[in-house]
Amino acid sequence: MYKYPNKITTTNMKIKNIHAREILDSNGYPTISTEIEVWSGEKGKAEVPSGASTGKTEVVEMRDQDPARYKGRGVLNAVETINTKLKDLLVDKEFTSQREFDQMLIDADGTEFKEKLGGNTILSCSMAFARAVTNAFGLELYEYLAMTYWDKEYDNKNFKLPTPQILVMEGAKHGNWATDIQEYMLVPNMETFETFSEALRASTEVFHSIHEILDSKQYSVGLGLEGGYAPKELTSNEEAFEIILEAIKKAGFEINTHFTLALDLASSEFFNEEKGVYHLKRGDKILSREEIINLQEEWISKYPISSIEDPLNEDDWEGWSLYTQKLGKKIMVVGDDLITTNTKRIKKALENKSINSVLVKLNQIGTVSETLDAIRTTVENNLKAVVSHRSGETNDDFIADLVVATPAQYCKFGAPSRGERIVKYNRLLDIEQRLGL
Repeated sequence: MYKYPNKITTTNMKIKNIHAREILDSNGYPTISTEIEVWSGEKGKAEVPSGASTGKTEVVEMRDQDPARYKGRGVLNAVETINTKLKDLLVDKEFTSQREFDQMLIDADGTEFKEKLGGNTILSCSMAFARAVTNAFGLELYEYLAMTYWDKEYDNKNFKLPTPQILVMEGAKHGNWATDIQEYMLVPNMETFETFSEALRASTEVFHSIHEILDSKQYSVGLGLEGGYAPKELTSNEEAFEIILEAIKKAGFEINTHFTLALDLASSEFFNEEKGVYHLKRGDKILSREEIINLQEEWISKYPISSIEDPLNEDDWEGWSLYTQKLGKKIMVVGDDLITTNTKRIKKALENKSINSVLVKLNQIGTVSETLDAIRTTVENNLKAVVSHRSGETNDDFIADLVVATPAQYCKFGAPSRGERIVKYNRLLDIEQRLGL
């Protein structure tokens, strides 16, 4: 069991100062960087991400709505809120836990979706507090988050590296509609690779093989928002599967033995709410709920698919239940837009048997504590948890520590390219060595 460090004092969790500023995310849009200093002198900084394809029930971001700056996406008002209202609220306050800090912000906002202060505003403070306290305690962030999650059950034996879902090709809103499918990911078989570092190495080699194949076809090797290849020359959604499978073999690996595939369909992005149908641009297909389920079943039978995220529109609870009943024993049915890291929605999905896996995103719910609650609700009900990045990321590697600190089994950080994705994979490599795993 973990023993608290001797250097902990009452000043480790008392706020001395807080300051925020506007920075840019990986898509060139503004986001918030917040630094908190505790009275013992240590500081912690956090940079929050932002999504391109978002669920309707995510917490609300505070944006300036000024068309003269960043197309209305500036965050100067959020920064001002932190540097005035929240500074007045937090400075000189002494906290005893992450939950107590987060709850003060939740109560100060007072709305279900954090419309008053902004989910991005609150999250930047929540993450910065976690880092400041981590530094004050002389810990690694994954240790502090694990202490918060496990409490009296904290044990170093709980630390495990996740199975990564590694993006290699992308389309839809993230890849300029190169395909209707938003993400094609590699899932390394961890029984085969044994270590995270070996799984990452092999996945990266497949990623480079895809580049070679695309180049040989004279296809574009440009990247999408999350670093995956997004060639507009693709003739169908299925061609991407064939290229990935060819790349696995080209890199010297075997399908199923070494890799399966995971998809993020982001189906709400091509769902026509008015007509209640799915419009696939590739082939100009109009599909009903039954037809798109049947199409995915065909893909599962033809390709080594082990996981599909957001297979249906986020409002179709009945459809999700039918889908999971039909395909849930074959694959991970991952709820993202349906769930939005919300414990109430996870519980509803459990009642309806709508999913068997949950995607976890800090900025969908807005605090570290609520994110930990979502993971706890997920794993304690025998669902799989996938800790995920966003399309608009920063060089903050918080989520790498988060997935190690908790019983979440999977991580999804994007492609093995672009600095804002690589920093998270590199942090996991660092943690793996620190833990001797």
